[in-house]
Amino acid sequence: MSDLLADIPKNAEGVLIFGGTFDPPHLAHRDLPEQVREHLGMGWWLVYIPAARSPHKESGPIASNTERLEMLRAMTDGLTHTVVSDVEISRHTEKEPSYTVDTIETFRAERPKLTMRLLIGADQARAFHRWHRAQAVIELAEPVVMLRPPNEDAAVLLAAMQPYWNEYELAEWSTRIVTVDLQDTSATTVRKILQEQGARSPELDTVLPHPVREIIEKKGLYRPTLS
Repeated sequence: MSDLLADIPKNAEGVLIFGGTFDPPHLAHRDLPEQVREHLGMGWWLVYIPAARSPHKESGPIASNTERLEMLRAMTDGLTHTVVSDVEISRHTEKEPSYTVDTIETFRAERPKLTMRLLIGADQARAFHRWHRAQAVIELAEPVVMLRPPNEDAAVLLAAMQPYWNEYELAEWSTRIVTVDLQDTSATTVRKILQEQGARSPELDTVLPHPVREIIEKKGLYRPTLS
């Protein structure tokens, strides 16, 4: 098997793995991970991994695998120390869920000496006890939790996690939190604007990268389904 992280140099300080549906990728997907990468050190690389299907969602993404990859690559074009991997999309079929631990184990087998961290949001941290082989994920790629005050608070987050982790584990989670800027948007919000107002809506100016917007408009993505 070829090296799935071939674009990342052998002397890289580490890799920050950022998975998600990215349906569509928006500015928070671009800007917030970059803030975390800068926090960890400029020698770190960021790897975007679109999921073929999230095990925590009943239905799959609206845009196709190819379209989401195209949008992600357009969004990250020109960014340094950043790559997009199709490892999960290539490995899974539409009927099989994407498990993060499988991806990390694949990377670890190919690059055993490379330091890896898993980038997640506060909502994902709250539900991390439900992740498939959660402890294995932590051991292979220690999580980094993006926290966006004032909407999110570290004490509130840890209190919500308290029933599922012991005192030592909670202390470890507290060291994994990185504060980032508040960008109060989501792919769900972006899709709603696209469906109701179209790709040229002024409301998209501050939430959707221009290259992604061009692809959406050209391909007619996220238009309302006609009954």
